[in-house]
Amino acid sequence: MRKRLTTALISVILAVTVALVLTACEPNDGRSENPDYHYGADGKIITFTLELREPSEKSETESTDRFPHSELDGKLIKSWDIPMYGNTVYESVVKYFEDKTESVTFRLENRKFYMFHDLTLDDGTTYNLETVYMAVDGVYASCANFQSILGSDGEGGTDDDIKKVVLVYRGWLY
Repeated sequence: MRKRLTTALISVILAVTVALVLTACEPNDGRSENPDYHYGADGKIITFTLELREPSEKSETESTDRFPHSELDGKLIKSWDIPMYGNTVYESVVKYFEDKTESVTFRLENRKFYMFHDLTLDDGTTYNLETVYMAVDGVYASCANFQSILGSDGEGGTDDDIKKVVLVYRGWLY
């Protein structure tokens, strides 16, 4: 009897531990629990532009940066109009590319940040996005799953919605 009780107790403790570990892996970020598209007053889906650019000849350093970053005026590699979906850049980009021949993947870093990982274009060209410099409307942004597409008011279709996300390929200049 005591052996069964001990075995049952160990099983419960193990199950609770596994459940806690699995839930701890998901970041507590700005993603929506029930993501959906955002529509403007005209009934059309609101979009933002996602650009992949070559590094610029110039660099800039924000106060929180460890490395200088390329400015945002490098040669354009590719541009997409991304429908606003959910609450974050991450959700919108994942949704947009889920049924496309082109693909963008993300990597979970430190169980908190979804970092751009790689991009494959229609022609098969691939880009390692591990060191992209990401700017949202001209301002450095650290990761996609904490970057709101809806601006400070949390409402779609208003002036503070994001307009452009720029990824500078090899944006960290060493």
